[in-house]
Amino acid sequence: MDLLGKDYMMRSSTLEWSHYQKSPVADVICQLTFPDILSIAGEAPAAFQGQVRKDYPLFQLMQDRRGYTFSNQDRTWQIVLTQNSVAVVTTRYAGWVGFRKTIVEVSSAFQNVYQPPFFTRIGLRFRSLFRPSQFGVAKPDWKTLINAKVLGPFSIPEVAGQVQGSRHEVVMTLPTGQDRFRLIHGFVSVMDQESNGKPGELSYLVDQDYFSIQQVACSDAAAKLDHFERNAGRFFGLCVLDPLHQALVPKAA
Repeated sequence: MDLLGKDYMMRSSTLEWSHYQKSPVADVICQLTFPDILSIAGEAPAAFQGQVRKDYPLFQLMQDRRGYTFSNQDRTWQIVLTQNSVAVVTTRYAGWVGFRKTIVEVSSAFQNVYQPPFFTRIGLRFRSLFRPSQFGVAKPDWKTLINAKVLGPFSIPEVAGQVQGSRHEVVMTLPTGQDRFRLIHGFVSVMDQESNGKPGELSYLVDQDYFSIQQVACSDAAAKLDHFERNAGRFFGLCVLDPLHQALVPKAA
């Protein structure tokens, strides 16, 4: 399947997707999966906590009691540790360089303590939410904001009516053939905590999930993630049309 043109993964975008004053990135997740390490579930991860406590002082046992979370003070960054995965999650994404550095640090700390033989799966997920009110768009014409091939039937001029919601999912191979890309996108209703019963705001979600399907040597994880991030940036650039690009307010070069 070819969503945006047969060579879309090979094109370089002129849009640096994290270089906006009003970033649409809601959260980013990197998950490294490995063969089960029973000691993680069997005892508190004191040694691992010692490695990350300076930056992630808040510790909590997960509700299902099968894993642990380590958070920074304002909980915008989090490490999630289970017996078969370690993940880095942030709701304050400021660019790939900083996020990559954090992944490398957390992965190194994990490997120092638990010494996994390899990773069985590497995943990198970016969720971007285009909420008109946050970007100064009073009456959004989605056909001028989002690529028509992403909008699908909603880009057809003859289609009339008020959109209430939609969800589309596509899974495809990356050019290497060894990795996969899952895209979930569509209209969602976003409500504020203090909505007072008011209807949610119609927004557009672009959820990109890149993952490996073969085991990866621990030393090769960073290069794999770099590859995923480049593909994510290119795809993002192809989704966003110029009026939305300008509404996000690009940072000065």
